[in-house]
Amino acid sequence: MLAEVGRPVLEPTNTVDMVEYDFENYALTMGIPETLDPLPYRKSGSVFATGDDAEPQLTSAKHDPRLRTVVCRHWLRDLCMKGAACEFLHQYDLSKMPLCRHGDRCKVKDCPFRHISEADRLECVFYSQGFCIHGPFCRYRHVRRDGVDLPVVADFTLGLSQMQAGKDGMTAVRRPAPKPNEFYKVSLCKHFLGGDCPFGEGCHFAHGESELRKFPKPGAGGQATEPDGEKELSENMFGNQETTTVDYYQGGVAGGGKPSPILEPENASFFIVRAATYRDCSISTARGEWYVQRKYAEATNNAVNRGRQVMVFFTVGDSNHIQGAALATSVASYVESADRKYSSKLKAAADIDGPFCYRFQCEWYRTCELPIATALDAAPDLLLPTSTTKYCQDMTSKTGEAVMKAVWNSPMCTLYESWTGGDYEDEDMAGGEVNKNPPPVGEDILSDFRCPLPNEVAWPTMPGPGFIFGCNSQTMDECLGRGLFGLPAHMRITASGIRPGSSIFLYNVSEKLIFGIFESLTTAQMNLEPKAFSKNPKAQTSPFPVQILVRISLECPPIHDDDPVLNDILRARVGGRIGPLTFAQTEALASLIAHQCGALSYMTEYRRGVETGNINISAPPIALPPRKIGTM
Repeated sequence: MLAEVGRPVLEPTNTVDMVEYDFENYALTMGIPETLDPLPYRKSGSVFATGDDAEPQLTSAKHDPRLRTVVCRHWLRDLCMKGAACEFLHQYDLSKMPLCRHGDRCKVKDCPFRHISEADRLECVFYSQGFCIHGPFCRYRHVRRDGVDLPVVADFTLGLSQMQAGKDGMTAVRRPAPKPNEFYKVSLCKHFLGGDCPFGEGCHFAHGESELRKFPKPGAGGQATEPDGEKELSENMFGNQETTTVDYYQGGVAGGGKPSPILEPENASFFIVRAATYRDCSISTARGEWYVQRKYAEATNNAVNRGRQVMVFFTVGDSNHIQGAALATSVASYVESADRKYSSKLKAAADIDGPFCYRFQCEWYRTCELPIATALDAAPDLLLPTSTTKYCQDMTSKTGEAVMKAVWNSPMCTLYESWTGGDYEDEDMAGGEVNKNPPPVGEDILSDFRCPLPNEVAWPTMPGPGFIFGCNSQTMDECLGRGLFGLPAHMRITASGIRPGSSIFLYNVSEKLIFGIFESLTTAQMNLEPKAFSKNPKAQTSPFPVQILVRISLECPPIHDDDPVLNDILRARVGGRIGPLTFAQTEALASLIAHQCGALSYMTEYRRGVETGNINISAPPIALPPRKIGTM
């Protein structure tokens, strides 16, 4: 074609090389009925991917090499609803039948499905990691392994194709891990603390204190804005109801230990005795003996002589708790050195039964702190020993069995905690040396019994458990100014053991310091002060509504959280510092605080002066001047 005068020659808009004759993509995207692909589109990639990696990559199922290689199970029963879009074969082909779930164990005559031997089935990747939801109906082989052969951390991100690749000698490619979020490295890795983390540098938990990040504030977009050393007062620092020592006072889960020696309760005798102090119980665990009055020695001897097992439960004063159980291993015999002359000035009505001069040997099977209320729920017919009735009560076999089950369902605890540094004098050692043994942990407390040394004096505390409350630097002044401590609502049951007179401590989570000693004036109640710990002047309820009123019992310098003796005393606590304490922990913590500030020595000198009749001795002050810990 010739160009007109004054006009340039135009280049052709299309050439032969530019023309495309492939209408497949156009048909798939525009949806022409005659050419529309009936097969569904799939999203490729990991279901665990986040961010840019989570963008779906669509691909037609027709490119899958497994397409229509297996007959459709639903088509065989005329139940397939996908029609032409089904990815399985709609054709009766015996060579392509799906596997029978029962394998070579199938008992169905003329079963149309394929049957292969157990050895030829692929191994289930989920069962190999420790768990398969299909159980015995899984179409893949379940191979049992010993516990040592199972992975430390189950990895369910590997699919069956990756598993098969690994079986064939190829390297299994792990799916990409999720990208870090605002909770990245806000807590320590439990596997790293155990010595080996399988995720290495890709772990989302902190490997050591140096990697720890601050917990994000709500609405802060994952960026912590609090100043250095300051922590936000929130429910997170109080732990979870299921991970704190709430079980300690609710019966809890059986904590292991020795099994009950009584297999036939109907052929056994049960008694419950009242001890004067916790010290008596802890000495009994170490020496394996107990003293009773003559009247009850005859009752226990009668049962032993008849060949019956005798189990004795122990309570302490007004603690309202059962402290454990022991099995009598001998008859009670008279001990002249323990006999005391009868006095007309009786301290209690129960003393009329005479002195405690009959001793029997016993083996302690469990030490615990079971609330009397829980024991009465289990055994409503239980009669408790008191100072106004008698110090030892017998019970029926039915009641004894119920109390025994309640005691064994209560977590174990120690009846004594050392606050002098963990040293324990072994009387069997020659030369009077001191055997420095670490405090017992777990089931060792039933084999490594400990008791206070003869000259050891503890700070006087009310019988029963104590409690550690929490605050931070912003709320501590409010706690002390109001004389009010608070807990989140989910800890209401946990704090139910607090009663007037209980020993209370305050833990500052910002400075990691424990303050004390406080005394509870009330039981734990809801919203004693609804506006407490809230920045909203119109608040109808406190963010920490479980509250108690307190007063200062002894004002002392605080103890830092990293104190080694403190960590020994609280070694059995779970879920952090805040929460209930056993009596042994309460007494040891109070004694440690009083000892380090000099109050314990004041009290010891005062007691000695009173006993010797020194009228010039003055009582210890309630508040001592601050003194640097360790410079006494």
